[in-house]
Amino acid sequence: MRSLFKIPLVIWIFLTLVSYASVLVSPEFFKYSGLIAFSIPIFISVNIILTLISILFKWKLGWVSLILSIVAYPFYGVAFGLNKDSVQKKVDLTVLSFNVKWFSDARKDNYSEVIKWIDSVDADVLCFQEYYPSRDISKRISDQGKYYESMDKKTFHVAIYSKFPIIKDGLVFNDQPFNNIRFADLKVGLDTIRIYSAHLQSMGINPALIQDSEGIQSEYENVTNKFISGSQGRTLQLKALIKHANEVSFPKIIAGDFNDVPFSFNYFHLKEKFKNAFEERGSGFGATYNGKIPYLRIDHQFFSQGLEIFQFNTEQEIFFSDHYPIIGKYQISH
Repeated sequence: MRSLFKIPLVIWIFLTLVSYASVLVSPEFFKYSGLIAFSIPIFISVNIILTLISILFKWKLGWVSLILSIVAYPFYGVAFGLNKDSVQKKVDLTVLSFNVKWFSDARKDNYSEVIKWIDSVDADVLCFQEYYPSRDISKRISDQGKYYESMDKKTFHVAIYSKFPIIKDGLVFNDQPFNNIRFADLKVGLDTIRIYSAHLQSMGINPALIQDSEGIQSEYENVTNKFISGSQGRTLQLKALIKHANEVSFPKIIAGDFNDVPFSFNYFHLKEKFKNAFEERGSGFGATYNGKIPYLRIDHQFFSQGLEIFQFNTEQEIFFSDHYPIIGKYQISH
């Protein structure tokens, strides 16, 4: 009987470890790794609850859930922040990144309110995704903040505005009309900083269709296929981005809508090369998606050596889009 009791325990341990290990496996190699990774918060939560219950009721096997909770330690910092702003000597660069969703929720007053808010932030660099400069919005942002702009006339969608001179810019992908990554090399005093505004491949999933068990059942196959193809597409895009970033030695900031949660191979792969601004200076869950799926942090700012971050905020009181803006304040440290 004891051996029969141990079988579910062994299965639970195996499933938990497989879930945790999924962030180490590229979707190129195993297409379901991104899907499996979505279960990580569930396994962590259940193991923590089991640990607390075992302490309360003095279960002998509570050490199993305790060890599984400890093994999950690398995920705690990416999921929840308890950081404080550091004492800063001087801010060299304030970066605002914002998926504006075509400014579709800011049209009622001819975009005046959102432009006024952007100006009030007084950021040195603006990184926009899902951006289209209708009604002279590009000129209005540039004039009001005295920005140089980096934008493709045929492929809008991603844009960079800078108060510093732009000495070089372009697109990482020249053949993708929608999801893309724009870069701009900025002259900041005697230094050069490369900024990326990234909008990686989206899922194409309508959250309204999966709000209940019936919707999940009917859309399961469609959602699964879209999730898998999206995860694989972003893996390829990130490989190209990292290769592109490695071509220059000066400091870099990669900001934008990555369409990937922190529990993913793509996030951890990028984290091997760059620091994440939320992990360094963020607080709370830092959710950036303003839609029907709660607690999603899919907008990020990563930065390289040569930069130090003092402050990072997710502006969750700004409702001009289905994403919240994120703002990081940096100092050049090299």
